[in-house]
Amino acid sequence: MYAPYVAETTISFEQQVLEVAEFATRITKTLPDYPYYVAQDNKQNILGYAYAGAYNSRVCYNLTAEISIYVKKDVAHRGVGTTLYEVLEEQLKRQHVVNLLSIIAVGNQQSEQFHIKQGFEQVGYFPHVGYKFDRWLDVIWMQKTLQTNLCYPGDFIPFSEF
Repeated sequence: MYAPYVAETTISFEQQVLEVAEFATRITKTLPDYPYYVAQDNKQNILGYAYAGAYNSRVCYNLTAEISIYVKKDVAHRGVGTTLYEVLEEQLKRQHVVNLLSIIAVGNQQSEQFHIKQGFEQVGYFPHVGYKFDRWLDVIWMQKTLQTNLCYPGDFIPFSEF
């Protein structure tokens, strides 16, 4: 379900479709610290996935996470993405994450609107930071604050502790 995003669009900045083994390695590297959720139908077909990762490796950024979501094109607008983000956000709150960041390719109106609906707002615009299909690509950064009280919630808790 991710391959068309790589091969046909600038939604993903990957240049090559990933082999299954590489995809599995990425998930395995994510899970000690952050959640990686997959939505499936009753026949175990993957409908979408959402995951979090470190925004920056420096400890002072531990309470900010970068998140990504991909939903199979033919199930868009059926609530799969909303459900994935709701579950992801609830878990990240338990891990004391305060801020979520998402990078979106300029022109991906569907993702922009989805993130606005989820409570994100645009906080940055970076011109010509990616290059794919023989052209420069711009990105926007969107942010959502999960905690209503911005007091320090405590140290980051790795996902593996849950």
